[in-house]
Amino acid sequence: MRQLKNKLILISIIIFIASLFFTAFKVIEPKEIKVFSSAELLLLGPISFVGGSVLEFFIWTANFWLLISIVCVYSKKFFISIVTGIIALSISGSFTFWKEVLVSESGRMGKIYSLEAGYFLWLASILFITFSSIYLKINKKIKAKNFTNINRNGL
Repeated sequence: MRQLKNKLILISIIIFIASLFFTAFKVIEPKEIKVFSSAELLLLGPISFVGGSVLEFFIWTANFWLLISIVCVYSKKFFISIVTGIIALSISGSFTFWKEVLVSESGRMGKIYSLEAGYFLWLASILFITFSSIYLKINKKIKAKNFTNINRNGL
């Protein structure tokens, strides 16, 4: 189980890192389509509220919940990992319903043109760790139940 847990964590981290090499989304600007890379958003997200983008910062916090979920899987706190994974998934998934995003500190909004591979890989890393947590929690319960049955039967 330990090796499986570590492999599942590693896969989620690899998917997350892969997302950083792709475009997250594109926004329609007055004269062009502006591209937002996932790495740029990861680095600028923590300070985005300074420029007035409180809702955008809220979406970025899904990274924080993802990190907590990964740490909880590593420490075998699967229930907490499931909860934090669902929070991260809810926050990150809510971005699909956005029509506009803040594109400048002046308060100018840009219409979201398209969600790109970076966003979907980010979402996939969150989905993967959440479902991995659920799987590991179920697997842990089954093993505990089997162990209890073996002890009762005196085997």
